[in-house]
Amino acid sequence: MKTSVSWSMVAMVAFLAAGCNTSGPFSEGSNLYPLGGKPLAPRAPTTAGVPCQTGGPAKTCTIAVSVTNPADPKCPSDSILLDDYVVLPPIDSKDKIVWQLSAGYVFCARAGDGVFLKDPNVSDLLFDPTHNPKCSDTYEWKRKMADGQTNVEYLLRFRSAVKSSCVKDPWMRN
Repeated sequence: MKTSVSWSMVAMVAFLAAGCNTSGPFSEGSNLYPLGGKPLAPRAPTTAGVPCQTGGPAKTCTIAVSVTNPADPKCPSDSILLDDYVVLPPIDSKDKIVWQLSAGYVFCARAGDGVFLKDPNVSDLLFDPTHNPKCSDTYEWKRKMADGQTNVEYLLRFRSAVKSSCVKDPWMRN
């Protein structure tokens, strides 16, 4: 008698035997997301919004990012300083957002660094990231659409010169 074994069944049994969960939530930063990607509970910014400066020759909103304790290789979230909730002006005055890191820190897109929307249900029509294949102290999003009402939580991931990863999850209103 010949027995036929499905490789997908074997993989599922190994997955479950390893203690992996196929239906429960997983943790990403301070939010819990189920496998479908929708947040379990709605969140809102906890601070008042800070306006991005308008005017000037450049149509860019620059968000400065600094680290208070560069000697700490763990780069804890509370040592990363930036405006936690930025309210963007009308898109005709600022059509780019640039995160500027302090000296000694870089975004390396090829290593998974960058700025990412945390809620997968936020429309891709709002922003368009520009990718730099080389490590850089800046990361840029082009604004494609704005309604002045949409609050978005994003994840900021970058690294130090000693290659330790730094992560923060602030907000902005587009």
